[in-house]
Amino acid sequence: MRAIKWRPAAIAVLVASTLAVAPMMAAASTTLKYSDHDPTNGMRTDFVDKVWLKTIKEKAGDDVDIQTFWGGSLLGSKEILKGIGDGITEMGFVYPGHYPGQLPAHTIFRLFPRGPKKFADMLWFYREVYKKVPAFQAELKKAHVKTLLFTAGLPGAFVGKKPLHSLADIKGQKWRAGDKWSLRFLQNAGAQPTSIPWGDTYMALQTGAIDGCYTNYDGAHLMKFDETAPNVLVSKSLWYGIPFLHLINENTFNRLSKKTQQEILDASDIAEKKFAKVYDDAFTQIVKDERAAGVKVTFMTDDDLIKWEDSDELEGLQQQWVKEAQQAGLKNAEQVMKQVKDIYAQAMKREDSKEG
Repeated sequence: MRAIKWRPAAIAVLVASTLAVAPMMAAASTTLKYSDHDPTNGMRTDFVDKVWLKTIKEKAGDDVDIQTFWGGSLLGSKEILKGIGDGITEMGFVYPGHYPGQLPAHTIFRLFPRGPKKFADMLWFYREVYKKVPAFQAELKKAHVKTLLFTAGLPGAFVGKKPLHSLADIKGQKWRAGDKWSLRFLQNAGAQPTSIPWGDTYMALQTGAIDGCYTNYDGAHLMKFDETAPNVLVSKSLWYGIPFLHLINENTFNRLSKKTQQEILDASDIAEKKFAKVYDDAFTQIVKDERAAGVKVTFMTDDDLIKWEDSDELEGLQQQWVKEAQQAGLKNAEQVMKQVKDIYAQAMKREDSKEG
């Protein structure tokens, strides 16, 4: 084969072109898709969009570009975990309660019906659990995802068509909840637990198919359940338990430069701290808006909280969780329950010491 003889001028042009392209290649940003099954204009989604993702962009600059997909336009709530793990979307919001088979350890949070009032104390609890109980990180690693950010729904609220002066008023009525353990608590409180898809709940309330819905306060308000069921019973102590996870594909994260990884982690840490105020402000604002709209908002008494927790029944439900989690493949479920209970007790003591 005949060798090609490069002229000096041609070599100079080639070198100059290569040097010009190199910084352009280095400056090319990584595009990350973020998927969320909830629409914007909610407490959490507005925070994610306007605070967390914005902070990532501010920290990472031109290193990262983020495309957002809201309202399940890319992946639904029961597809998103696999979607992130498979790289269909690089980032997304996962509600662990929708994955009892894949994330059995995560279902444990619903077995603690009362919790910290402040998000800062919830965050401490979640971080301690993930740091000290290996089962949680193991489940996420198996799904090929990594946690970047914790948020939470507002406390649980009872939204009913009929007056709600106390927990006793739900007795004998048909009430909807979104998971088996909340349905058991409704049953223990004397209601008739009813399973209805989230998207059908407004219509079910409107037609009288159900008398009420127990769900996180912000979710009920966002879905306008309080329009057709204008009686609310709520307490800040009635936390919703399960953390809301904002995840990234593990392989995607590992492929990022160390600098970009740290920028994303720093942005997430900043955002988590800011969410504490968002959480408190959102609760106060919903109460204000509902009362202005004529909704009857009643705060639960300590007696109502004790009845809802129902300590006599709670121990049995926690043991039932252990058996079911073992059957789902979490062989050390009993140890996980003990570890989480210990950390939970510490979290509640932290709150009590602040209030005292």
